[in-house]
Amino acid sequence: MIHSSLSVTSPSGQFFPKAGNPSLGTQRLADFLQVCSDQQVTDIKALINKNQQNHDLLCAIFANSPYLSRLLSKDPAFAARLLATESADLFQNILTELEQKVPQITDTALVSKTLRQAKAKVALITSFTDMAGVWSLNQVTRALTEFAELSVKLAVSHLLRVEMVKGNLALPPHLQDIPTDKLLASPDLARDTGYVVLAMGKMGGFELNYSSDIDLIVLFDNDIVDYTGRKTAQDLFIRLTRNLMKMIQERTADGYVFRTDLRLRPDPGATAIALSMEGAEIYYQSMGLNWERAAMIKARPVAGDLAAGDAFLDRIKSFVWRRHLDYVALEDIYAIKKLIHQHHGHKQIGFAGQDVKLGHGGIREIEFYAQIFQLIAGGREPELRIPATCDALNALVKNNKISPEDNEKLQSAYVYYRTLEHRLQMINDDQTHSLPETPEELDRVTRFMGYDDQKTFADDLQQHLHTVHDLFTDLLKESHQEEDQPDELLAFPPDIYNKTTIEVIKKAGFDEPQPIYDIMQKWLLGRYRSCRTERARGLLHTLIPDILFHFGKQTNRDVSFRKFDEFISRLPSGVQLFSFIKAQPWLLELLAEIIGMAPYLSDQLAKRPLLLDAVLNQGFFNENHAAADLINHLEGQLVIAKDFQDTLDITRKWANEQKFQCGVQILRNNITAQQAGHILSRVADVILRVMFERVREEFTRKHGQLKQVSFAILALGKLGGRELTTTSDLDLVFIYDSPVGNHMSDGSKPLSVNHYFARLSQQFINALTAMTGEGRLYEVDMRLRPSGNAGPIAVSLEGFEEYQTSQAWTWEHLALTRGRVIIGGQGLKDKINHIIANVLASDSRSPDDTLLHTADMREKLRAEFGTSNVWSVKHTRGGLVDIEFICQYLILRHGHACPDLITPNTLDQIDRLQRHGFIHQKEAVILQEACAFMQNLQVILRLCLGNATKPATMPQGLIDMLCDRFGLSTIDDLENTVRQMQVDVSRIFKELIEVPAKKIIVAQKETTASEGK
Repeated sequence: MIHSSLSVTSPSGQFFPKAGNPSLGTQRLADFLQVCSDQQVTDIKALINKNQQNHDLLCAIFANSPYLSRLLSKDPAFAARLLATESADLFQNILTELEQKVPQITDTALVSKTLRQAKAKVALITSFTDMAGVWSLNQVTRALTEFAELSVKLAVSHLLRVEMVKGNLALPPHLQDIPTDKLLASPDLARDTGYVVLAMGKMGGFELNYSSDIDLIVLFDNDIVDYTGRKTAQDLFIRLTRNLMKMIQERTADGYVFRTDLRLRPDPGATAIALSMEGAEIYYQSMGLNWERAAMIKARPVAGDLAAGDAFLDRIKSFVWRRHLDYVALEDIYAIKKLIHQHHGHKQIGFAGQDVKLGHGGIREIEFYAQIFQLIAGGREPELRIPATCDALNALVKNNKISPEDNEKLQSAYVYYRTLEHRLQMINDDQTHSLPETPEELDRVTRFMGYDDQKTFADDLQQHLHTVHDLFTDLLKESHQEEDQPDELLAFPPDIYNKTTIEVIKKAGFDEPQPIYDIMQKWLLGRYRSCRTERARGLLHTLIPDILFHFGKQTNRDVSFRKFDEFISRLPSGVQLFSFIKAQPWLLELLAEIIGMAPYLSDQLAKRPLLLDAVLNQGFFNENHAAADLINHLEGQLVIAKDFQDTLDITRKWANEQKFQCGVQILRNNITAQQAGHILSRVADVILRVMFERVREEFTRKHGQLKQVSFAILALGKLGGRELTTTSDLDLVFIYDSPVGNHMSDGSKPLSVNHYFARLSQQFINALTAMTGEGRLYEVDMRLRPSGNAGPIAVSLEGFEEYQTSQAWTWEHLALTRGRVIIGGQGLKDKINHIIANVLASDSRSPDDTLLHTADMREKLRAEFGTSNVWSVKHTRGGLVDIEFICQYLILRHGHACPDLITPNTLDQIDRLQRHGFIHQKEAVILQEACAFMQNLQVILRLCLGNATKPATMPQGLIDMLCDRFGLSTIDDLENTVRQMQVDVSRIFKELIEVPAKKIIVAQKETTASEGK
């Protein structure tokens, strides 16, 4: 609320008004004093004598504003109060008086009269505080908005009370014990009625100007409305809305409250002035346009059933805030801008007659500047969903969308324009935004703005207009929406090769221009699903020069272009992606890289082209975020989720974007495989934590909670070791701790502890693995849980400990060396970690048995997955699995003597084994270098080729990248290097495991034979 002093004692100076005709202002002030009472004259003269600024302000008003002069003359008593230094809270007093008085009035005409009388006072308060610099622009517009909101709120409640008294509406539940003749028309009366008024535009953003109309949308919820009349609820609410408009905007002897506009509702030419929410929701979700999305940014319920209004806005969030970056909206906003200029004839920036709202460089361009970013990115960045223009600009700075310097220019211009707009409207209470044409009227506005001459005024105004228009034009240019775009496009006639087009293709560097020509002609004929709409083909046609340029720079340009054609052919639709590329044409360079090097990643991108949204995130190419930041970002995305299915889709889209970002950073050599493993594991940790909470919330709605019971998830394998790749599955074990025994949950469908966690775990797995339109999050492997596939899906802590200490196989203990608790309270985490440490450091394990079992398990894996392909760096002899077995075996072998060996990451394990003397330094260096090298190679190959690992499947772009990445001349050199590393690793494996195990087996056989004799 506004609580500033209204005393005119400290004018800001910059816009303090001057009398256009000082002698006229003095004369009219004298005339005004003639209609005042003796006491009022005494009071006002005392205030004028005490402060010259009071005198100057009154003279300026009487000389420049017939409207304010009339209001002062009608209510001189209020004028005296307004000037008094002790009148600090006049505005708040008016609101309080209305809130107390109007609900008790049963006569509609008297309510209307009371609101109009209050409006006159508010008009004087806001004009005086604005001109004197006592209130900031934000305080002035907020005060006008608060008054408008209260007026509509009180009028709606009054009219609802009228219908309740008539018997057309049932009393809402909280009022049913009150006799209708005792009902007060307070705002609370409207609760649970289902009828709501949404404020749009400037009213929605607390930005009403001095003579604004108020944009409203009136809705009702049939599921809430309890209509008891003879016709229909819609008939009632149409009549009620007409009466509301009459109460607010009809001109009477007391004036009007606000001009009102209902044309922002869905399809206003064909729909009633009061709409059902169901109909409005269907319209927005199926037919809503981008300008309506922009309008909805400022929407908020202000009168009637506010909870119903909030629920409606929540349901259409997905319409307003798109999950992907929406560059189609940018084109639509620009089209709206061009239509405004065409309709209103706004051309050059001038002075006389200049429209500061709709003209070039005016208020609308500042609003569009903010809304462009909001519509494009607001679905992904909730911090941008701010209705007020200046606040939205500040948020854009915080999110690194615009510079602080540009923000300062836009904010300064906005305050200047709105101040000028207010002065223009204060003259005659006209809803105008244009400077007058005649010199005399221009001079009056000049003086009313506080200037001495028109030239200085014109220079200041035009500087702001040019600055804003330049910024807006630059934004359009950055997005390829220039106002002076050429109309010439390359021609592709169907019956002959166009010579000019062929020449352009040749100049781009392509060896065979005619096949390239044929491909592009196929696009423009709509042969692919992504090119079937006229809009998609038009966008693609304008992009052709950029496409030729970027793909013409590739090493194998003709092949790369054909692969791009395959990419286009697989797209489910084209408009969104083509609009995105048109706005950010440099993305073609990234696309060319991906298509040329990474067929697997290209396939993923073709299925989900909106993954490119992520490229515009700050730090996409070189930054990675902490887990807390990732959680906040994902939680922010999930704000718009309407249901659990929505949660699944949003989480999958977010996960795909994070994996895509990591993949691009790998391709560009900005991160190593080890860094990628940490990043992808961190992303998985975050997804598991967030998704588990969502699954648990859904689960407890039906089955309730268990008291004094805790739950944890243990990660093993690559996730446990923080070594995930883009195609890794997740090895998980679910563990619960129930100290109080197997009691029942407290839900409507209670479950015992073991059944509770079995079902919860299964639902969690389903949430991770279910295939939706956005794909699946992860494959989940549960075979490492106690007893494998034969064991319970969730195991008790006691069962986990008992199994690991007395039943587990050696290979299960090998797997346990990679264990890491990723979900669970600290108490249960500590218990699980203690069990793992005790198991791995146990001295009861037979060294010979450990060695034999390790060697045997490796042979079994080799029999199942073994390969002679050196590029299959995981399972080939001397590959990553051999390195992992060496480390895990040595941890089991020496863990009892050195518990510090226990760590889940392979490279860390090698380092600790060497530091503690369990591997010679020479062997440790070989293992570390081979592990890092092959992990890097594996990560790149899986990213680019998926699970395919044969050199024949590698595109030339990938071969070139691999040679460059590893500092080798040819792919044969790389293969030889990998092969030699594998030979070295295999030798160490044999020395430490394979050969000693064979010796033990021989010795055991000899012993058995000897005993047999």
